[in-house]
Amino acid sequence: MIIEVKGLVIRTTDIRESDRLLTIFTDSLGVITALASGARSLKSRKMSSTMQFCYASFVLTKKGEHYRIKESELIESFFGIRNSIEGLALAGYVTEVLSDVTVAQAENDLLRLSLNTLYAISENKCSLDKIKAAFEIRCVSILGFMPDVISCCECGEREGSFYFDIMGGSVICYNCNSKRERAHTEPENPHESHIICILSETAKVALGYCVHCPIEKLFSFSVPDEDMELFSKATEEYLVNQLERTYKTLEFYNSVKRL
Repeated sequence: MIIEVKGLVIRTTDIRESDRLLTIFTDSLGVITALASGARSLKSRKMSSTMQFCYASFVLTKKGEHYRIKESELIESFFGIRNSIEGLALAGYVTEVLSDVTVAQAENDLLRLSLNTLYAISENKCSLDKIKAAFEIRCVSILGFMPDVISCCECGEREGSFYFDIMGGSVICYNCNSKRERAHTEPENPHESHIICILSETAKVALGYCVHCPIEKLFSFSVPDEDMELFSKATEEYLVNQLERTYKTLEFYNSVKRL
């Protein structure tokens, strides 16, 4: 059985003397694992298209549940990712999230999002924190956790400073949050977790833009430096709590960023 796909290599494992086992995020099969025989050989035509972060076209053969790469051709290597340790760390975080959350109904949008994100990192389109935050909030939105961040969930106010209710997926203005705290001094369920992030008006607008804009324009917005930390913290908290897991690559990115 011969299958032709395009896909992003999100993980590689070297096996035997010259073979490579690839995890590929494809445009039609979701995430698959495929064996590239001899791909590590200097004479192999598959070598350049079977490295992590490469986007390529693949001709696959399938036997049972196992895929083998018969032919491959590089489309984009995103070579600029490797120009800095921070960029490489962020790209690793992006691909780890993709390998963890990919679902059939979201394949094409997630693939477009991931390719645009890696391109932005590779071409140094904007700050890495901005790229990271935009990817995080759009990723969880595609996966069905789209937050309501246009206006206050209680009164509909759109201007001013807000709190982002991470578990509730909504924003609430300062006045309504104060009323809520006075009315509920103790949580109804003592085991219920509440995570609130402070948002400036600019950070809230940026969240709304990233949730609803066309994917190809995802990074075409501005956030002042003084608001970027609020924006980035909110998107990171939202992703890790909605997906209910932590990421070692995220910890690594945050650690190298502080150096």
